Amino acid sequence: MRMAFGLGGVLVTIGVIVWIMGKAELPYDQAVIHASQKATDQVQQLSGRDENGNNIETTYSVFADNRSDGKLQDLQVTQLTPDSPLAHYFGLQKDDVILACVDGHTVRTDMAGLNDDRAGKDAIWDAYTTQGQMVVQRGDQQLTLPMAKTQPAPIAAPKVAAKTPAAATAQNQKAQQTEKQQEGKSNDGSEGGSMDEIRQRLHALPTY
Repeated sequence: MRMAFGLGGVLVTIGVIVWIMGKAELPYDQAVIHASQKATDQVQQLSGRDENGNNIETTYSVFADNRSDGKLQDLQVTQLTPDSPLAHYFGLQKDDVILACVDGHTVRTDMAGLNDDRAGKDAIWDAYTTQGQMVVQRGDQQLTLPMAKTQPAPIAAPKVAAKTPAAATAQNQKAQQTEKQQEGKSNDGSEGGSMDEIRQRLHALPTY
């Protein structure tokens, strides 16, 4: 019985130690894992590959819209896998029309005028691997991807109406009149006050 109690106490002690170590080390471990995952994602993006090591060009398809002179006009996205890095990073969607790409050094390449779709795909590659941007036509909107997160509009402070000179003068006169009445003076500043004011004060006196 005594050995059973001793074994139980040891197990409880071990459990407490494990719990304390978990509390102390778990946040650190989670931070390390998060940093490692972020670094891995960046390396994959720099190499132009997805999380499975596949070239990003295998995750999307485009239709080349050419001009009458044979040069490229734009690229329309006809296929896009759900896990495509272009969808994750840019927010690109199927049926988007790619008009231009901007690489991480802010060098813009317009699709219009390029020799062929190969040159357009190279521009997409450069924009993705250097964490750049992409200009697309989506419906009737022209968007720059990735879109910046919108911030909530600041709450405007309530406006206080400014007092006109006439209103300020009237307020000052009323305050002065109230102060004189409290001091027992008439409106013209005399100590006794007018006869009407004296009668009013006499009537206000308590009767015994």
